[in-house]
Amino acid sequence: MSPAVRKAATMSIISAGILIPPAFFYYMVVKFSPNIPYNDDYDAILGFLIQYLDAGGISERLSLIFAQHNEHRIAFGKVFTVVHYYATGAIDFRVVTFFGNLSLLCITFVFFRMFRAEKEKLLLFIPVVLVFFQFQYSETIVWPMASVSNFYVLLFAFGSLLLLRGQGWGCLIAAFLLAALSAVTQGSGLFAFPAGALLLLIKKDFGKLAAWAALSAVVLGLYFGAYVTPPHHPSITRVLFEEPLVAIRFFLTLTGASFPFPLLAGILFSMFFLLLTVRGYFKTNPVVYCCLIFAFMTTAATSVTRSGFGIEQSLISRYRIVSVLFPVLSYMAIAELFKQSAFKRLVFPIMLSGALVFNIVSNAVYYEYFLIYNKELRDGLLKWNYGAPALHYPDQDRAGRILSESIKRGLYRPELE
Repeated sequence: MSPAVRKAATMSIISAGILIPPAFFYYMVVKFSPNIPYNDDYDAILGFLIQYLDAGGISERLSLIFAQHNEHRIAFGKVFTVVHYYATGAIDFRVVTFFGNLSLLCITFVFFRMFRAEKEKLLLFIPVVLVFFQFQYSETIVWPMASVSNFYVLLFAFGSLLLLRGQGWGCLIAAFLLAALSAVTQGSGLFAFPAGALLLLIKKDFGKLAAWAALSAVVLGLYFGAYVTPPHHPSITRVLFEEPLVAIRFFLTLTGASFPFPLLAGILFSMFFLLLTVRGYFKTNPVVYCCLIFAFMTTAATSVTRSGFGIEQSLISRYRIVSVLFPVLSYMAIAELFKQSAFKRLVFPIMLSGALVFNIVSNAVYYEYFLIYNKELRDGLLKWNYGAPALHYPDQDRAGRILSESIKRGLYRPELE
């Protein structure tokens, strides 16, 4: 085989590995996302839009945009709702879902930029694509409101950390704006601030660190100035002081939730992170290291606020996007720590095979969720149209009122055939 043919064949294989997983992923998103609200969509999208349009002025509308939704402030998603409505005249939940999932491509690009492989970067990046574009977080993938908040919070946080790798003050300002945007996309975005502070500390850029700390304090003050703890959530004090072992088990299980024997996997990922710290990996690639810090802080916060609901919560699909970050970022660290020739010859084939199996098995296991979700939402909307309480929302009366009002005012046009 001539060198030219060999090169063309290699590029074809690499292109297939990079392009096929996201292509199949987005095919499933388009095929199985119905134009029907689900759970929080009733309040966070339709209910919010009704209130926004009825608001008396700019001040009241801004208050609605930045108001709490459970323990989060989801201003970014609300702004997109308003923009989408004024651009098209009605909310189409398929558009919201696709927009939310589009952020995963952007996150992948951010990962690629922070990945410091010396040679054949595209080839070595294939396992990241295989692990990232699969269906373990199926509930979030086809849930309009959650796809926007759960995915874009990561894009803004990781994009902020990547920008902090730069040297100029312009990079710092842009990074801060992305961190602030992350904070008002979902509550976990607040961890972009301490993660960014750590990165600046690692760089020993103390002038920018002081500016970052001051700006962060302003955002945190505004965020928590009128914060109200949701009454239905378990007591954080009780979790920390009376049931700390429950929270620790939840933390480790959530960390390893993407794998069989999740508690063991979580322990292994945590131990590997400690090894990276001891070996000084934060000096090799501070951005990837601080992304891991962000993922661990998010997992810890989820453990404190959700472990009171039971260990089963750590394994639900909507949290898997965070769990998947650990194998993705850990792989990137391993690829950078090995000498390139030794990694490609000894470790990469194992990692690539494992990522391919992970992708195929995850897709096979969670494929059925899309079918069930799509059918249940369509059946529920049809039954509701004939008077049955079948909407996917805990309070049927409230969901029915919001849906009826939205249809009446032309904010939402359902497919009822």
